[in-house]
Amino acid sequence: MDFLERFAERHRDRLVGVATTVRLARGEFLLRRGERGGDVFRVAEGELEVIDNRTQPIIVLDVIGRGGVVGEMSFLEDSVRNADVRTPDGAICQRWDRAALLRILDQESAFAAEFYRVLAGMLVERNRATVSSAVAGGMGGTKIPRGPTNEVAAADGEALAEALRARFMELEPLIRRDRVAADRELGAALRNFAAALGEALARMSDEDGRIAGQVVTRELHPYTMRSHLGELALDRDAGTVGVRGAMAHLLANKPEGDGPLGEVLDGWLLGLPTCRGIRERGAFALQMVLEALPADPPLRLMVVNTTGGLVPGLLAQLGGRVPGEITCVDESRAALSTAEASGRARDLRLRLIQDDLVGLCMGRSTIRHSPQQIVVLDGLLEYLPERLAASLFRWARSVLVPGGTLIVTGLVPSPDDPVFRHVLAWPLVRLRTNALARLLQGAGFAEARTYEVATAGLVGVAR
Repeated sequence: MDFLERFAERHRDRLVGVATTVRLARGEFLLRRGERGGDVFRVAEGELEVIDNRTQPIIVLDVIGRGGVVGEMSFLEDSVRNADVRTPDGAICQRWDRAALLRILDQESAFAAEFYRVLAGMLVERNRATVSSAVAGGMGGTKIPRGPTNEVAAADGEALAEALRARFMELEPLIRRDRVAADRELGAALRNFAAALGEALARMSDEDGRIAGQVVTRELHPYTMRSHLGELALDRDAGTVGVRGAMAHLLANKPEGDGPLGEVLDGWLLGLPTCRGIRERGAFALQMVLEALPADPPLRLMVVNTTGGLVPGLLAQLGGRVPGEITCVDESRAALSTAEASGRARDLRLRLIQDDLVGLCMGRSTIRHSPQQIVVLDGLLEYLPERLAASLFRWARSVLVPGGTLIVTGLVPSPDDPVFRHVLAWPLVRLRTNALARLLQGAGFAEARTYEVATAGLVGVAR
């Protein structure tokens, strides 16, 4: 249905009266991915293509004909554009400037009510069409191929994301009126989404799950970025332990976000089993260090990867009563500086060593370490396949004195894994306790104990 025909005549005339005209030549782009947006466009003549040009060949994601609109989500969210839009053969569009349109909506309540009702109706229709498309595809219905992907899996991902986005739009006004009720309703919506996402992925092949997950990541990206944890997790450099800012926020456990919705979403994410497990495994690992302290000083303790936040607790617990040295090994100068700034303790020296953690895990470190009584591998296991984990354990054994103790933290399987993997784009390796014990024993440790900590944490202690 034509965008303008959804309005009553007087409101339709009001819209047309404030529109400007944009003319596009053949192949010209109207919108670019990543640009700050907010203006709304209606196709008056010709057609537009929504494309993904990050891959070759370029994939056309959607075709918008006369009467269709683009830019409505960026208008609502004041977010960057999440796709490129061009015209294949030329087009004429009506354009509504976001700032000008917002002023009119603020001044004319009846017009604003109808405008937002129209946008909500369009989102509901899109969601229903996506679900119907997925069902038809699953029953063998024909689909027009738009690229080298499984369209049914992509449609499933779109349906899941769109349902949650629609719920966000419904509940965002409630947050400002009744925060308690909004927290309750949003929590239920998020829990239902997480359960539905997990169930959908469990039914799919690995490849279909990857496709559906990519769509979920992309479609929810503007909302996820409103959560501070989402912003830190998504806006990061790739790398084995490239989530330092996100980890620090996770450990602090103080919800922040862009507006009330972002704060509520951040609080929900920080309360996920994996987040609770990461926080609580740190306290458990610290207790294991205290139990493993040697009877005869000085202490020689090494912490590999300071992201997990263990060093401040060690300094607080050991400072002033246990002389010796804590060696911190990390690949980031900033992380080492943060560890050093976390505090000082009398008679307990802090030694900082910068080393390539990936190279260390692969047995390629060229740095020689003095023998250690305790080695803690904190927050590395969830980024390593079993082969590299076994190699890391063998390295740790090589730097321990006879009878020394290795303490390692990780994660067990958890129902919220799809949220980490496909909403935060933060894939994590998870091990069961018996698998960790097997790896430790295979690395030559005579005694290995493993513990599930709280909801998703994992701690191994080996001698």
